[in-house]
Amino acid sequence: MLLFIRVFLILYGLIAIGTGVHAMTGPYDPAIEPMADNSHRFIAAIWASTAWGFFYCVWDPSEVMLFRFLMIALFIGGIVRAAALIHYSPTPVIWAVILLELVPTPILWYMHSKLLITGALN
Repeated sequence: MLLFIRVFLILYGLIAIGTGVHAMTGPYDPAIEPMADNSHRFIAAIWASTAWGFFYCVWDPSEVMLFRFLMIALFIGGIVRAAALIHYSPTPVIWAVILLELVPTPILWYMHSKLLITGALN
């Protein structure tokens, strides 16, 4: 179970760093309002920064509050993405991202809680 959790934490961390850095360093599009571009880059930096949290939890899986915060953040993000589907038709990539946020996170939370109860995280 711990290996499964660590693999997903690394995956989430790599996704956070990759998408965050890509969005932060992307070219400026003059068609987008400067304030929207600036806010998008700020949020991208926060997203990229969460990668440190994912990687820290790989190294120290007994960090319960950080782990749970990250799982809650991913799950809420997935719910918000799913709710936004009423505005457009999703591509397969969008479906994959939503499922990656909504399906594994409760499973990881459950597995982490079981390991915590058994004392396997200490």
